[in-house]
Amino acid sequence: MRCSLCSTERVTCENNPLWHHVATARKREIDVYDRRLEAISAAAELGSFSRAAAKLRVSTPALVKQVSGFEAEFGITLFERSHSGVKVTPAGALLVDDARSIMRQSEDALRRARRAAVDGGAVRLGVSMMCPGRQTLSMWTGIHDLEPSLRFEIVPVSDLYDERESVMRSLGREVDVVQSSFSTPRWGDACQKLRIVNVPFYIDLPRTSPLARKNRITVADLEGMRLRVLRHGNDAMDSLRIDLLADGGVDVIDVDSFDFALFNEAEEKGDAVLTCGAWSGVHPAFVGVPFLCGREVPVFLHYPLEPTLQVQKFVNAMAQLLSS
Repeated sequence: MRCSLCSTERVTCENNPLWHHVATARKREIDVYDRRLEAISAAAELGSFSRAAAKLRVSTPALVKQVSGFEAEFGITLFERSHSGVKVTPAGALLVDDARSIMRQSEDALRRARRAAVDGGAVRLGVSMMCPGRQTLSMWTGIHDLEPSLRFEIVPVSDLYDERESVMRSLGREVDVVQSSFSTPRWGDACQKLRIVNVPFYIDLPRTSPLARKNRITVADLEGMRLRVLRHGNDAMDSLRIDLLADGGVDVIDVDSFDFALFNEAEEKGDAVLTCGAWSGVHPAFVGVPFLCGREVPVFLHYPLEPTLQVQKFVNAMAQLLSS
């Protein structure tokens, strides 16, 4: 039976205004995905169409119709039926896992959207081992003094090459701002950026290396050494890499990712690693020594090409603090 007010399948309704509002709100809540996924997920969890129907407060025939219609539409058998109940098939199990993920993501998206509608949402700073955002975090008190309404969240992001590129090219979705150096070949015009600070280059050396005891290192000190350099790590690093290759005295080893595995392998082989700023000193087996190379690395706050009002307020406050 359907409610005459909201057309929602139900066990009992009798046009009860309270139930009507609950049903209508629930309908809006789950219309962001195929509503049948909820019936499929409940049946898989409970092993019974009738128990799933009771949980969802719909009639059993209505729930069975939803599940069967889904199976017929997509040509997939999701459940094995028997007198004792239902058992999800291997194909159904895969669908249920994805369906639950879709429902969680949809609920999260609605939650974020509703919060943004109320207070503009939080500004989400993406941080990682290699990009901890220290300068940005240290400025938060000053930013909040200038913009008391702003809220701030820290979101973990990956240091893996492809995943970091995805984050930088989709700022404003899961992450609003990221503090890091900039690589034109990787990110081009994918985002806007506010210059925060310049940081020096370091040579990170295994603690067993004689050079690890020096206060500073020059290119001449690296003669004949293997130096691991992140290709397209940032524009300044790319420029320095070209000069080191032209000099010929240093054996430059290109690497495609910057993580603990890189340092573990470098320590095993006795290689040095070119680092900068927060990248230096992340591995306990290495010592970071300032590299006198005549260059520094600009560090930026990266933000979307079309920022929300809250993000723009955040950027403006940072710019004001940096200029003061």
